[in-house]
Amino acid sequence: MDLNIVFAIVPRLLPTFMLGIVALVGLLLQRKTFSQTLVGTIKTMAGVIILFTAVDLLSATISPISTMFSQVYQIEGQPTVDFTGFLASHGVQVVLVLVLGFLVNLLLARITKFKYVFLTGHILFWNAFMVVAALGDTGKITGVALVVIGSIILGIISTFLPALIAPFVKKVTGTSDFTIGHTTTSLSIVGAWVGQLFGDKSKSTEELAIPEGLAFMKEMVISTSVIMMVLYLVMGLIAGPAWSAATFAGGSVVVWILWAIYQSISFGAALVILLTGVRMMLGEIIPAFNGIAKKIVPEAVPALDCPMVFPYAPNALAIGFPIAMIASLITLVIFGLVGVKFVLLPLVVAAFFDVGPAAIMGNATGGVRGAVLASIVGGILLIVLQALSIPFVANSAAGFINAFGGNDFSLIAIVVGGLARLFGF
Repeated sequence: MDLNIVFAIVPRLLPTFMLGIVALVGLLLQRKTFSQTLVGTIKTMAGVIILFTAVDLLSATISPISTMFSQVYQIEGQPTVDFTGFLASHGVQVVLVLVLGFLVNLLLARITKFKYVFLTGHILFWNAFMVVAALGDTGKITGVALVVIGSIILGIISTFLPALIAPFVKKVTGTSDFTIGHTTTSLSIVGAWVGQLFGDKSKSTEELAIPEGLAFMKEMVISTSVIMMVLYLVMGLIAGPAWSAATFAGGSVVVWILWAIYQSISFGAALVILLTGVRMMLGEIIPAFNGIAKKIVPEAVPALDCPMVFPYAPNALAIGFPIAMIASLITLVIFGLVGVKFVLLPLVVAAFFDVGPAAIMGNATGGVRGAVLASIVGGILLIVLQALSIPFVANSAAGFINAFGGNDFSLIAIVVGGLARLFGF
């Protein structure tokens, strides 16, 4: 069996079938008809697939920006190890920690006041990977000990992180029907605090006064496409038109400009697809989950993926991403000047999916100013956390941190890896 192929598709299969099973069990417990059960289960799974299709498209459209940032920021330092080798050698432990950690989450949700069940399957998988990587980086914790300790830690993380962010999710959505189970938790909480301390809640990003001549910017697909277009073209010019054309368009500057416009509009289109998946999934999973909440974990609240909050403040999301990227670039330059030991890379995916929700939280507590400040702080923290966490997973998941860290993944590396070393492991 090729484990690389298995672990490449698991992060997509897991959330689809995990939420499908949750919907199926919930509807069966509520004694819904065969037709209602079938419709609810398939629409939930279809919503997840639509959501991930949009995420893949978003990632594809923003990844070239990372390439441009890397060209502008000349990377120096000690290269980090490829995480796929560690994943292949510790894949069984990761899966065991994932399954047992989820059971610990259910147990804690049932016996404590923190009634949160972590249902974002792909994040649960990568959280399990990060816990195993942080515990096993030095090679001193192995076998049964690694699985048992890792499962307990993952269960605690899966229960308490959604609990910490829940009050701020309620500020955004106005409901307690769900919370967020994602790597954005730490950045979103900081963003909400920054907005609360320095913002003005009365002036929301969603109520910005837009001149009549710019009325088209009220449409989310238009505003996000235009913002991305500006970001693409500016970054391409800074990196060098000739280099950008050679890298992305076969050497033609005209084709590169057209490609940049296409990528930008694809980004806006991906957001529309994403929101369609969000609405479909929410419409089915929340009622279905109530069946489980009544029978298995009374009063349980599902912790879902971060795009669930995107429809509530799309302007804040659109503002947050470019500001976070600029703040990250400046921080990268500063770290490069002071001479950081390890290679640090622009975290474009995290700037959108982790700092974006932080901007939404900052807007909920501090309006426009809160969203902007949350984005700046979030962009800085992405690089700071990336730099601080790499040493704790230098032999296992450093490459993963370079690609997707700067968020809760980095915090897991720092806290779990730090505790393991503190106790002599």
